[in-house]
Amino acid sequence: MTSTEIWALTIVIAIIAALIGFALGRRQAPGSDHQMKEIAESYDRQLADKQAELDAYKQKVHAHYDKTAQAFKDMAGSYKELFDHLSHGYEELGNFSDQRVLPERAGALLDGPDIHTAKESNFIHPNHKGDEDALTR
Repeated sequence: MTSTEIWALTIVIAIIAALIGFALGRRQAPGSDHQMKEIAESYDRQLADKQAELDAYKQKVHAHYDKTAQAFKDMAGSYKELFDHLSHGYEELGNFSDQRVLPERAGALLDGPDIHTAKESNFIHPNHKGDEDALTR
């Protein structure tokens, strides 16, 4: 073989190797449509998982606040029943016609002290003046 044939063969082999390298590189190139599709699907799955976690957390928070509201409502109802019971017993059993210790409605207890009533009412001894001792009552 002559040197011209060797150079020609070397150039042909180099061109064939370049074409094969180009074809293989093009098929496995980073950022190809196939890789981008796989990455997008992976992110979509992660996003769906996180959304499911968030939805579950929101449901737990909602259930917690529903239970808290129901417990508060039950507690308020129990306090109203107790107030109504005490108020009814006060009206029925007590002989305190000259002063009223309990307000007409339970909500009035939340309004604060009434400025038109006496400073302090003595529920047990309404006529007690405060300056006598326990033996003279």
